[in-house]
Amino acid sequence: MDIIELKALEGKYLSSVESNIMNSVTQWLNPKLIFVDNNIMECEFEVRPEMADPLGILHGSIRAAMLCDVLGILANHPGDKVSAITTSMNIDFIGKALIGEKVRFIAKIVNKGNSLVYMSGKILNEKKQLVAKGSTSLFVLNKE
Repeated sequence: MDIIELKALEGKYLSSVESNIMNSVTQWLNPKLIFVDNNIMECEFEVRPEMADPLGILHGSIRAAMLCDVLGILANHPGDKVSAITTSMNIDFIGKALIGEKVRFIAKIVNKGNSLVYMSGKILNEKKQLVAKGSTSLFVLNKE
């Protein structure tokens, strides 16, 4: 899937997209693509009960999944084949989002080299408060 195909999906839920970049985690998280270009991607997620801890707050593991999934889609969007895999991730869990809230995820490519891609992302709640932020590096696979 190239940037033109991904751009055509703005305003749509990615769970319905058939592509090898969209996997079962993406389908389960069900992000709505708000905006994408070569270096930035914004998605919206609704916090469902199965995504929450016993207090009704978005669980840390789901925040991590959102980070890993959306950053991976942005890193891999230039082509149909998987081109990069996560090698490390650092996450700060800062605020909260409750069941029923929509959260906004903003992903950015910080630097894209021949062998590594460095990225950052943040999750904001409906009040635009920071819920989590993270960074990751991805190893670029040899496509041969």
